[in-house]
Amino acid sequence: MPFTLDKTVSVLAVSMAMFHLLVASPFFLFPDLVVRGTHLLLSLVIGFLIYRSAGGVFRSMLDWGLILLSVLCVGYLIVNHSSIVVRPPWTQVATPAELLVALGTVLVVLEMTRRALGMSITALCVIFIAYGFAGPYLRHVDFLRPLAHKGVSINQFVDQIYFSFEGIFGVALGVSTDFIFLFVVFGALLQVIGGGDFFVNVTKSATGATRGGPAKMAVVASALMGTMSGSSVANVATTGAITIPMMKKLGYPKAFAGAVEAVASTGGQITPPIMGAAAFLMAAILGITYQEVITAAALPAFLFFASLFVAVHWEALKHGLQPLERSEKGATWREFKAGWTFLLPLVVIMTFLIMGYTPSLCAFYGVVATLITPFLRASTRVSGKTLAHGLEFGAKSAVTVAIACASAGIIVGIVQISGLGFRFSSLVLAFADGNLYMALFLAMIAAFIFGMGMPTTPAYIIQATLVAPALVDLGANPLAAHLFVFYYAVLGQITPPVAVAAFAAAPIADTSSTSVGWRAFALGIPAYVIPFLFVANPELLGQGNWADLAQVLLRSAIAIVCLSIALTGWLAGRGLGWIGRTFLLVAASLLITADLAFNGLAILALLLVWLMQRYGLNFFDKKDASYDRS
Repeated sequence: MPFTLDKTVSVLAVSMAMFHLLVASPFFLFPDLVVRGTHLLLSLVIGFLIYRSAGGVFRSMLDWGLILLSVLCVGYLIVNHSSIVVRPPWTQVATPAELLVALGTVLVVLEMTRRALGMSITALCVIFIAYGFAGPYLRHVDFLRPLAHKGVSINQFVDQIYFSFEGIFGVALGVSTDFIFLFVVFGALLQVIGGGDFFVNVTKSATGATRGGPAKMAVVASALMGTMSGSSVANVATTGAITIPMMKKLGYPKAFAGAVEAVASTGGQITPPIMGAAAFLMAAILGITYQEVITAAALPAFLFFASLFVAVHWEALKHGLQPLERSEKGATWREFKAGWTFLLPLVVIMTFLIMGYTPSLCAFYGVVATLITPFLRASTRVSGKTLAHGLEFGAKSAVTVAIACASAGIIVGIVQISGLGFRFSSLVLAFADGNLYMALFLAMIAAFIFGMGMPTTPAYIIQATLVAPALVDLGANPLAAHLFVFYYAVLGQITPPVAVAAFAAAPIADTSSTSVGWRAFALGIPAYVIPFLFVANPELLGQGNWADLAQVLLRSAIAIVCLSIALTGWLAGRGLGWIGRTFLLVAASLLITADLAFNGLAILALLLVWLMQRYGLNFFDKKDASYDRS
């Protein structure tokens, strides 16, 4: 058979996966710059072959020209790595050849970013590059004067972005190389061998007998699927194809069905043990272990999914929705017994994480366990072709993450060389006037602006560079500050107007993306509050004693439930009027802090609402009990 372009991509993708397995194994040691350079080079070549230009011969030649340019420019760094790592920063004048390969690398990274990730992050990179060179001229523009700096020369730009570990080949690309790639491959392999179907079937069996079973199934299944893909859109496409039609069949409105899946799938990125790619970056930036990150993220993730679970349960009660029919429920034990071996790779990863191994080595053993798992039982056995497809699928999925990290490296490099991080922090501190909660609110707004339409990874990197330092300067715990911006980088996936997870769910739900987006935003409001909770109460991140943790968790859980009930508008078998909703919102706000007086007022408000609902004291709003199937 002829060796087609698609086969070329397949061979390159599988080769890339095998290369990373070799690098992550405990048997070999490679120079960092060689590994990062090879990682980026393969990502660029595969990327240009996947995201080809539409058109005739000229555009095809353009693609091959970009591939050749990638090989020459990044290949130069790989070949000369030993001299580059000892190159003194900013003092050695770049030769014309070095200028060409450095600028060529920036060019191919930006073009690949445009093709794979869209114009938003590409334009942002260009704006930051322009800011680096235009620094001295900003002092002549009044409203830009606080951001002025002495400027960056072409030699400094090349040294920072290409020849140092603070630009394209910096921490972000290093994390993509060392950790993210293999975890993405792990998730892809687990899916192709049947792990995804196993999680969905067990969840369906476990939740089907309850009211609103399919919606609860979406919540639980998406949390589990998040351990494999780390992508909200991928989660929607995988679990949503099953859960959204089931929710519609049961009687949920189309927009609500799509919104539940969008929010649940977005939450998959904040769910340990394998969170979104940005979680690995957080560990690297803070200089802590990945185990510390997932430990801190566990309780906030529990609150996130608890709020969503409560919302779909109350929505089911509100509309009188019944459980699934017996024929659709399945049998939990039967499903579990048929596929329990799919849990082994997750157990392997968790075991090695607990034992203190590096995430890259944990991922290596996890991938090896996933390759072995199908052959432990005859009923789960797969072909070598299926495993190769899993490696290929994982490598292709990881390409976009690598490109995102490389382009984000350009932004980080400019921020560091220009001092923008310090200037931005100063502006936030000035506007907040020393008030941490005002700074948190400003940070949330900035996170939405910087992350609009952007994948989580680059959105987090930008916010971790610009926003998180300001929060730390105001006294926020560093881990809490970074988790704060990480949450909003993730929640950008369901935040209108560019709610990409909702956009992915809308076609499956057969309704408009706008209606799904706004419904997802409303459904996710408790999630927007959770970051404020763990900044105000670091105990939620596992810091402090057990007694403090217990009372903070109880207080936070009640606050989240209050929010969910207020948004659903249903309690104790009755529709909830605006006065009852207002009381619940006030109660939730009062429970954020540990002030006993505020907490006492919150409890009184809760009791009052419950009594009003229990005895129907003139606050029943028939409109809240109505049902719209649109």
